[in-house]
Amino acid sequence: MIRVVLVEPEHGMNIGACARAMKNFGFTDLMIVNPKADHLGRDAMMYSKHAREVLTGAKVAGTLSAATADCDFVIGTTGIARGVDTLKEPITPRQLSARLRKRRAKCAVVFGREGTGLSGDEIKECDFVVSIPTSKKYPVMNLSHALAVILYELRAEGGFPRQPAGAREKEELMRTFSEITDRVAGSMRNPEKSKLAFRRVIGRSLASEIEVSALLCVMKKIMKKWKKAVGGPKLRA
Repeated sequence: MIRVVLVEPEHGMNIGACARAMKNFGFTDLMIVNPKADHLGRDAMMYSKHAREVLTGAKVAGTLSAATADCDFVIGTTGIARGVDTLKEPITPRQLSARLRKRRAKCAVVFGREGTGLSGDEIKECDFVVSIPTSKKYPVMNLSHALAVILYELRAEGGFPRQPAGAREKEELMRTFSEITDRVAGSMRNPEKSKLAFRRVIGRSLASEIEVSALLCVMKKIMKKWKKAVGGPKLRA
């Protein structure tokens, strides 16, 4: 739901580095407005490293309004907070992340020219303006570095994605728990209720593949010890 828009980027190496930062954080929607450098040129490709598909999938627009026409919100960026439209007091990347978290909308994050940034008219086209709280002695960041900071904040809000456990892994976990329960069922009041409760807990938890594997590892070790001790006393619940 996030589109990165680069307005008139002047250097291929910066375009490539931006593509790399986008792939680092899992974003692929890149729009370039009236580029001054070839986004498919040698420098761009070289500095994109393993994110060349972000460059080849990028679209070019003639104006900022055309690049953001299908977006619900347009977020401008500036390296110098002073002098920005007073009706759009700059917010930090973290504040932006908090605002977007409350909305499910398609947003364009717009970055200006390396030398002069976004113009006053372009700022007016934006719904929000974001500024990274850098040192006052040297507030302006490199284009790709600023992009990386903002994408980090947008990405970090969701945390690290987890690979959900598949149906097969969860069923194996349920089956193993059921087998353990059956072995101590004689000392339990309602073993079937315990099985059902376990199934519900796993279902509500949206357990990840790693979590299910960890639980299975422990349960299988328990079963292995029991099977080696055939004829011995069963564990009590």
